[in-house]
Amino acid sequence: MSLEPVRPQSSKALNVLAGVAVVFFVATALYWARVIFIPVALAIYFAFILTPPVLWLQRRGLPRVVSVALILGMALVAFATTGLVIGRQVGHLAKTLPDHRLKIRAKAETIKAWMNANQGSRLADLFNELSDMFSEDPKRPDPPEAAPGDDPAKPGRTADAPQRVIVEPQPSWVSWAQGVLSPAAEVLGQGAFTFILLIFMLNRREDLRNRMIRLLGQGRLTTATKAVDETSRRVSRFLLVQFLLNATFGVIVTVGLVLVGVPYAPLWGFVGFLMRYVPYIGSWIAVLPPVLFTFAVSDTWAPPILVFVLFIGLELIAGNVVEPVLFGHSLGLSEVAQLIAAAFWAFLWGPVGLILSGPLTVCLLVLGKYVPQWRFLSVLLGDEPVLSPRVAFYQRLAARDHDEAAEIVEKELAARPPEQVFDDVLVPVLAAARRDVADGRLSDDDMRFVTTAVREVAEEVVEFKPAEVPTGETPVRVLVIPAKDAVDHAAADLFARLLDPVLWEVEVAPANTLTSELLDLVEKINPAIVVIVALPPGGLTHTRYLCKRLRQRAADVKVVVGRWAAPVEDAPGWPQLKTAGADEVTASLEAAKTFLLGWRTVLVAGATPAKADGERQAPKGLVGTVSA
Repeated sequence: MSLEPVRPQSSKALNVLAGVAVVFFVATALYWARVIFIPVALAIYFAFILTPPVLWLQRRGLPRVVSVALILGMALVAFATTGLVIGRQVGHLAKTLPDHRLKIRAKAETIKAWMNANQGSRLADLFNELSDMFSEDPKRPDPPEAAPGDDPAKPGRTADAPQRVIVEPQPSWVSWAQGVLSPAAEVLGQGAFTFILLIFMLNRREDLRNRMIRLLGQGRLTTATKAVDETSRRVSRFLLVQFLLNATFGVIVTVGLVLVGVPYAPLWGFVGFLMRYVPYIGSWIAVLPPVLFTFAVSDTWAPPILVFVLFIGLELIAGNVVEPVLFGHSLGLSEVAQLIAAAFWAFLWGPVGLILSGPLTVCLLVLGKYVPQWRFLSVLLGDEPVLSPRVAFYQRLAARDHDEAAEIVEKELAARPPEQVFDDVLVPVLAAARRDVADGRLSDDDMRFVTTAVREVAEEVVEFKPAEVPTGETPVRVLVIPAKDAVDHAAADLFARLLDPVLWEVEVAPANTLTSELLDLVEKINPAIVVIVALPPGGLTHTRYLCKRLRQRAADVKVVVGRWAAPVEDAPGWPQLKTAGADEVTASLEAAKTFLLGWRTVLVAGATPAKADGERQAPKGLVGTVSA
């Protein structure tokens, strides 16, 4: 028996170790085989983007081969044109940037003068150190060190003694060609591989989809088919709209910079287009090159300020207005997950990984939502709450964080009525606390904190608004009895807060009260309805006994038992409660409230006429009289 608890722990440790090993192996494979994986990722990315226009042409009657050829031809023309324009811009910038030497020097002198005017500050000291470092001539050789025993002052040494000269051979044209052509050939090879893969992915789309369904289905063919189809549609639409939005951003930036008069506007617009794929920080990175360039080459401060305002203004409009309209709320990506994914893919694949981090993360998230084996990706990358409100509320109470627990309930009350929040969040927490105490996972002190906190949170966040009823309504007296301890008493208080004080006069009995004392309290208060609150687990035997004694002492009282937050296996014991004298057994606070409202009409209508003053005498459990 001592080995039984050890095996699950060791098995869990082995699973965690295996998971870490798999992640390490996959990351290593992605890094060392990036020459293969980068073209594959690019081909998948462009396939998602180009699939909607290809399908649009097919629906117009064109064959698939013709549709793919037309779309790829247009994409190649656009890509080649953009590459030609940007290449010329970069080359021209590299050639003409030294021509602005005087303006750059003047700006540097201005900053240096400002620093000199603020000598003694830490920022000025830092600038001076950097200035001294960059002012050193890296080509100036260090003075040769004198060999041991070589002293020019000694006799026999002359100033024109022969010096040893080392001649380094110039690199040959073969080594130069290898240094230049090898990277170019690698880039061209990856581009050709990407293009060929893209052609096959667009032409054999159904075959690839069926293979994916066969790989992921495994007994769930219908579910896998719907998941793959919906995933491809959602991801294709998202990536296409994102591409068009980023391209529009780059075009607007280019036009704006042309109007401002900033040189190389197409280059800065292309940088903005690319960097918008980097989540949250891409636009801030893209604004730096044009701002620094305009600051260096312009005569005034207006151009860099206008460039900064243009970039940031467009980003605010695109991120807060356009994207919510086009994408809806979002695909459910977490902000932290996007930033971590950007750093991860940039580490593996460099700039290409940084740009593809957003699309790759979206694909992984959707895969995690629909494929059970990859569900952990949805938990890691998604922005949906991984804990239900009741679990999050209980977790915060277990951590004794009263403030955050109250915030959880407030958020739920903003979307749902109090009855549902009490049934779905507060009462299940009380039942869970009772189970944990019985299993030894929660101490008595923690239990007292949970019950007290639930009652305080209910008092803080629930502001009951009486119903709009005619004046003169007769309140019906209700006695709420906790079956056992403070847990039942807290649930009884929650139920009492749900009853409209205009319609009901509610009194809650103390916790841990003897049955004889409860019976005396019933005779003293004379209620029309008695609600016995007995949260699971346990409590059925005592509740049956209490129902029997109540039925013997007060036969006319309506008895309602609240087995709220009870599991399914608790229901077979409910007929015994009705046999013991309960009129109704309810599974939720809302059901108990509905039962009381139904009987209230009967109780009020059953008032008996008085003999003297033309008024009707209130029957048992009704407070005061009702005007005739």
